[in-house]
Amino acid sequence: MMGCPRYKDVILRSGKPTVTTMGKPESREEHSAVGREYLPAYEKQEEDMARIIMESGKVVFISNYVRDIWRNIFVSKGLSFPSESCVRVIRHGVDINLFSPPHEPPSLPFVLGSVGNLRERFRLSTLFAVSRLLDFDHKILIVGSMTTECREEFTKAMRDLKNPERITYVPWVDAESLPDYYRRMHCLFHPVDYEGLGIVVTEALACGVPVVIPAHGAPKEYVSEDAGITVETQQFQYDDEFCRKMAEAVCKIQDHQVEYSKGARLQAEEVLSIEKKIDDYLDLMNLPRYIEAGL
Repeated sequence: MMGCPRYKDVILRSGKPTVTTMGKPESREEHSAVGREYLPAYEKQEEDMARIIMESGKVVFISNYVRDIWRNIFVSKGLSFPSESCVRVIRHGVDINLFSPPHEPPSLPFVLGSVGNLRERFRLSTLFAVSRLLDFDHKILIVGSMTTECREEFTKAMRDLKNPERITYVPWVDAESLPDYYRRMHCLFHPVDYEGLGIVVTEALACGVPVVIPAHGAPKEYVSEDAGITVETQQFQYDDEFCRKMAEAVCKIQDHQVEYSKGARLQAEEVLSIEKKIDDYLDLMNLPRYIEAGL
């Protein structure tokens, strides 16, 4: 149940024990930091989600980061957080057969990628700022839709760049074709420091694409030091210092891309595969494991 679930009333009225998978609620601090309006309706959504957590038999949080946010909300409201026996952190899995590395390494020059719906200007402004700091030949591949304000940022950047031809923008890709775009990348640049999970990060790792991420939010929990670089930054501060540190990390990936690529794929296989997540849910429900059950 990500956000305020459509069928929450049905679930609550049923009185039946459920396993609820819960994502991150809307955050005033986050909205303020990235220039979005925090709506009054979000308060009601948070209350509904908290009630579902309290009335569910088992609760799965998609990351430790999300679990801790909810625990703090419960404390602030004087509510009783579910006991540890009823709570589990299980991240969404990735299809490591669909999302897989290319047969041959991606062709040079180095491709710095961004994937996902672009809603905030800072994602593009930091990407282009980092690109200007890189002292080696590279291209930029951006995959995902853009809001109006992000399109404005993109248009402005294209006018200002000395080499706009180095940038490729793909506004929409169907799910089956998406892995092909990851396979063109040498590194995923993902500056979002408030992710509840970070699906694009898991997909990139599965495709053997190392990532550069800030040391905030959920991705830092599953990006090992062999799979990418977690950069120590100040949350919600997308300034020159932030860009400098992120650029240094990209340079390190460029210097050791082959090793990081192998580490990225291995991390996905060992920690993020859908099969492992199925087993985690079956274990939570005291059911036979996926493989042992012959499924």
